[in-house]
Parts: sequence; C-alpha cells; structure tokens
Amino acid sequence: MQIKGLVKTLDQMSDEELLERLRTVRHNREVARPVAKRKAVKAETKASRARLGKVDKLLAGLSEAEREQLLKNLEGENE
Repeated sequence: MQIKGLVKTLDQMSDEELLERLRTVRHNREVARPVAKRKAVKAETKASRARLGKVDKLLAGLSEAEREQLLKNLEGENE
C-alpha cells in the first residue's frame, strides 16, 4: 500500500466528506497568537504600575493626619 492510497483527493470525496473537511479547515484556521496575548498582558501590567506610582506620589504628599483621616473614610465605606 502506498501513501497515495491513504489520501483521497477532493474529486474522490463525497459531499459529506467535503463538508466535514471544510469544517475541519475552518476550525483549524484559528491560530493561537501567544505573542499578541503576552504583549497585551505586558501593557496592562505597565499601566497598572503607572497607576500605582501615581497613588504612591499622592499618598506621599499627605500629612500623617490626612492619611489617618483617609483610612477612617475608607474603613467607613467598606462597612
């Protein structure tokens, strides 16, 4: 038996086989793009770090009494 005997050409396939082959091709067309996903995660992490830096700067500018008042306000909101 040769390899040619194992594979049917499109001309030899029935309508059902052709439809199944088309479904398989369409399903396999979806390609995983790990680089794009990694890039998006990296951008989100970078933006998150920038936001945290801004918050740190704001908190550093507060006096001790202002920080205590802020903590009391935040605890009151959580209850």
